[in-house]
Amino acid sequence: MMKRSLLIVMAVMLVTQLVFAASVNDITEPITKIYDLIKGVVSVVGVISITVAGAMYMFSGSNIQTRENSKSMVTYAVVGLVLVWVAPLIVTYLTASAI
Repeated sequence: MMKRSLLIVMAVMLVTQLVFAASVNDITEPITKIYDLIKGVVSVVGVISITVAGAMYMFSGSNIQTRENSKSMVTYAVVGLVLVWVAPLIVTYLTASAI
């Protein structure tokens, strides 16, 4: 009788783990699609920003303020791109540390 109840408990635990894993994948799939869309849009905007900042720097001439603005624009664009592309690694690291 004890062995039978132990087998039933183990079977229930196995099934709940499989169901939980399936539900986690169902939840993360739309989030991953949204993240991929945002990553694509931010990447395009970042590349355009870097291009515009480069043009501003080239055509600034002797205007120091325009040069500084274009440098900061490139810096912010690069930081934003790095954050967007590294975000999954940060999340993975934080969730692995929590477990």
